[in-house]
Formats: sequence, structure tokens, C-alpha cells
Amino acid sequence: MEVIIKPKGPIVIDGPVTLRDPEGNEITPPPKQRAGRIKLCGCGRSKIRPFCDGSHKETDDQAV
Repeated sequence: MEVIIKPKGPIVIDGPVTLRDPEGNEITPPPKQRAGRIKLCGCGRSKIRPFCDGSHKETDDQAV
């Protein structure tokens, strides 16, 4: 697994990983995310958090 933090974009996780919510339930990535690569929201603007929906493209802000 590799984690890439993009300064003005998502946090990209390449490789197999299981995401869980605070209660331990598995979080299924949305269909747009390809298998083996998950993009997590780094800007706080995504409507499908914790996943990235590309909202960071509408701002020049740095990721949070």
C-alpha cells in the first residue's frame, strides 16, 4: 500500500485497504473510485466524504 498526499487535492491510497467508520463498519468506496485506488477528501468540501468528489478543483486552497 502507498499513501500519496496531494497538496491541493485528495489523499490517494494505492493498494488493498479496508476503511472502517468509528463503529468498525466497513465503508464501501463509491462506484467512481477504481479498485485498488481510493481517493479521500483532503479539502473538506466533498459531498461524498470521506471520499473525494473533485470539489478541490473549484478552489486554490491547500488541503486540510
